[in-house]
Amino acid sequence: MSLTREEVIAYLESLTAEELGELADELVRRLGLPGFVRPEPMRFTMGAPLPDPAECPEFFVVLHDVGKDKVAVVKAVRALWEIPLGEAKTLVESAPVVVRRWLSPDGARRIVDALTAAGANAEMRRES
Repeated sequence: MSLTREEVIAYLESLTAEELGELADELVRRLGLPGFVRPEPMRFTMGAPLPDPAECPEFFVVLHDVGKDKVAVVKAVRALWEIPLGEAKTLVESAPVVVRRWLSPDGARRIVDALTAAGANAEMRRES
């Protein structure tokens, strides 16, 4: 059976953020697309030495639950990523869900702090 591009896109649109992230990870493993799916960040310096990438572990942020004020968490998500209200609401309602991957420790901590300040239960984890 052959699928059309439109059918594939419709299927992808039906996935939750977590399911889509898992699918992307599986495609990276199966098809060997790390440069396509996860480009290496550009590194600039003003004379200071660049950190060794092995010393900068990558983190991801998990939104476990929304807490008592879903509206505040949706607002926090929109403030963090400037996404439309519908997308932010869908993401928040998908909890538990991985909201961001491949972050520095500071970036992950900033997101967790913003989500917990809004009343959500979120944590950062190290990629394995």
